[in-house]
Amino acid sequence: MNRFLHHVLYLILHVASSSQYGTETIETLMPNVKVVKVDLKIFTETQVPLLCGDSYQDTEVIWMKDSELAGQGNQIKVKVEEMMGANYSCHNAAGEYLNHTLVLVQDIPSPNRTRRVLEKSHDTDEDEYIRCLAKNYNGTFHCFWKKTKYRTSAVVALVQVGQFSGRNFSCSIHSDGAGLTCEDLDSCSFAEEVSRIDLTVYFRSNYLLEDYTVTPFYIREIVKTDKIHITKVEGNTFQWEYPDTWSLPRSYYPLTFQVKVVHARENCDSEKQVLLKETKDTKLTVVHSSKKYRFCLRAKDELVDCPWCQWTDFEVKHKYKKH
Repeated sequence: MNRFLHHVLYLILHVASSSQYGTETIETLMPNVKVVKVDLKIFTETQVPLLCGDSYQDTEVIWMKDSELAGQGNQIKVKVEEMMGANYSCHNAAGEYLNHTLVLVQDIPSPNRTRRVLEKSHDTDEDEYIRCLAKNYNGTFHCFWKKTKYRTSAVVALVQVGQFSGRNFSCSIHSDGAGLTCEDLDSCSFAEEVSRIDLTVYFRSNYLLEDYTVTPFYIREIVKTDKIHITKVEGNTFQWEYPDTWSLPRSYYPLTFQVKVVHARENCDSEKQVLLKETKDTKLTVVHSSKKYRFCLRAKDELVDCPWCQWTDFEVKHKYKKH
């Protein structure tokens, strides 16, 4: 009985390990890019088929991996161990370039897989690596991330957005490589959103590939106004305006403002407030006996459950009159 169980266990382990060598672990991410999906917690070795091109069947083809010979023939197989992907180029007998295939390695999805490229957001309990915000309802949103200190050279390899919603987006990566901006090319700010936006960003670090998917969202769920600009201060009376970037008309997109007054030595996040109130007005007079205090102001869409913008603060320092 024990020998039978041992034999069954051996067959199970053999099938499980040999499946990593099959083509089912190899996917095409985009033209000229293949991805080998393996379990990086164990040693893996995968045979990856490469094709120079259908038009080169009768051509003498030489494959190169960097400056080393990788094989000969229009179709070859190369061995990829663990994270050791590579860029393979094919050439004719004269050494002229014909085509190439970039082979990347990706850890298979699992609850305990290690993330190597991006840091998890520290100010949330959710499994969030990419945060997206919109300044208004014009269909443009911005996403931000932070790379780990070991993968600062990682770059965005591919952005997939709107695949399941059927919406048409144009995206660009920020110059510092720490975010992206996407614009809905079919957006109408007055139209009701009928489908959430799906977004997946693929990062490449050397030959390692990682993908990060953002929980699908509506623009109205991520809208966050720019900071409010205080335009006038007279005594204890403050005036401010809607941000220039906020959607128009204001009657259709009203904001609600939150005012907080704290002691001068406190910051706006302090819970030791002297005054805390919400208003739709853009002017308010503070009734406070102290000559020194901090006036804090922020805003959000009045009609939608969305995050508050960042605080704007003004430190009041009235001079005491001599008697």
